[in-house]
Amino acid sequence: MKKYILLVIIILFAGNMFAQETIKQKDRLTASVIEDYNVLKTDKQTKQGRYMAVFERKTALAFGDYTNNQKTGIWRFFDTGGKLTQIFDYNRSMILYEEPADSLNQTKIMYVFDTKFKDTDYVTKPIKIGGRCYGYIPYLKFYVLPQDFYNIDPSQIFAVLEVLVSPGGRLAEFKIHIKYQGDEWITTFSPELIDEEDKIFVPATLNHEPILSRIFIKCSIGYDSRLDVY
Repeated sequence: MKKYILLVIIILFAGNMFAQETIKQKDRLTASVIEDYNVLKTDKQTKQGRYMAVFERKTALAFGDYTNNQKTGIWRFFDTGGKLTQIFDYNRSMILYEEPADSLNQTKIMYVFDTKFKDTDYVTKPIKIGGRCYGYIPYLKFYVLPQDFYNIDPSQIFAVLEVLVSPGGRLAEFKIHIKYQGDEWITTFSPELIDEEDKIFVPATLNHEPILSRIFIKCSIGYDSRLDVY
């Protein structure tokens, strides 16, 4: 028995001794969102351990864990008001919770389908892993407000991200709509700009068959003239 206990202690000690050391890191994702995470001391490009993205230094948008730079385990995602929008299990690639469609604020996010429906049809919305705030941050960094708008109050400018999702659950295209005093400017971006992980969606369905869909997400404009979460 003593030999067994001694062996366990040696194994635990060896595990701690060879555990990879980490250091804290912070980065700014948008003007209002900061990510706080750990990286390996020997490789500062590899995330390891607890991760959190925080809106305006007080509201969590996402938290979970990394293992060797891969999201693992259960992650939780929130909106800018702190409301839980999604729970995702990365180990099983499974959505454990998604906010009900009838609870969504249609002034912030809207789903559009090219197919006409009947009252008896069963329709599901497309889903982006990461929730409707954190999940779309990778799309925002590619747009910078033109200089013509620099002297205009950002609250008077209406900014919308449009995402086209294929029936196969892939990003097909994304656009930025800027509206001001009745005029509209549209900028189209290639899906090749987006990392592979962020191109994947759960597609919308009509009577359990995948269909093409569009997602419109209202954005704010940060002090850096870039788009931000709303």
